[in-house]
Amino acid sequence: MTGITLTLSSPTVELKDGKGSLTASVTNSSAEAERVVLGAFPGQPGAPSYTTVADPLRTIGPGATEQYLVAFDTTGAAPGSYPVKLIAYSADDAPEDYADQAHVVTLAVSQAPAPAKPPSKFPWLWVIIGAVVLLLAIGGVLWFLLRGGGNVPDVRGKQQSEAAQILIGAGFSMGSTEVVSTEPPGTVISQNPAAGSRADKGTTVSVEIARKADVPVPNVIGQPKETAVQTLTQAGFTVSVKETPSFAAPGTVITVTPPVGTPLRPGSAVTIEVATLLIGLGPTLPPLPLSPGGL
Repeated sequence: MTGITLTLSSPTVELKDGKGSLTASVTNSSAEAERVVLGAFPGQPGAPSYTTVADPLRTIGPGATEQYLVAFDTTGAAPGSYPVKLIAYSADDAPEDYADQAHVVTLAVSQAPAPAKPPSKFPWLWVIIGAVVLLLAIGGVLWFLLRGGGNVPDVRGKQQSEAAQILIGAGFSMGSTEVVSTEPPGTVISQNPAAGSRADKGTTVSVEIARKADVPVPNVIGQPKETAVQTLTQAGFTVSVKETPSFAAPGTVITVTPPVGTPLRPGSAVTIEVATLLIGLGPTLPPLPLSPGGL
């Protein structure tokens, strides 16, 4: 399993004429680049997924976030709610390995409107001509107002998912990068184009998202297991323990992975190997001393 996380701009999509979309943000929190797939799967056995993901396979750098456009088309489906599972997973693994990280999106298909009644027949030719001229004038005004774009919303201080929803609702798309900041993690700290500036519809607004600074892996080699786990946990890491037969004192740490001093993002996984007795040797054998680099 890798440090791949998925955030959606909305858990529910209201479809218009059977179609809709949302933005999915996929973050690689591991220390190495990952080939990541954003897959869509039916939420009910035997049902279609109704989903298309643009460019689903991408290589995401360490600590980077990619925006995926997820489109839905339920044309012909009966009114109701249709669940779809979105899973971000490593291309080197099976999507089933990430099933517990699936995000369920509910597609809401509304009742089709009743057929419009045929327009009343106008008895006077000039009334028809006047109505056509009025419609053309309104259409021309709307075209003039909409063709130039709009003002970019201010999303600074918003959480990443809320900022994406605001920008998409205003007709823009969002691209993001993470930077170390003292602001709460996930907060938008800057944007380009600037808030209030004019931009064409569909323009990508680049935002910077706050994250915590990397923390070097503490040196716990030679420490008792309990002390090492406490030290690593207090540093903000998740710890897994592996026991290895060794000449070192039983219960002491002999190696750390990633190596001591490696800068990692808070919440990253660190594995320690703890010495156990070699098979066939009694506890009276004196333990070998440990160097800072292990055995």
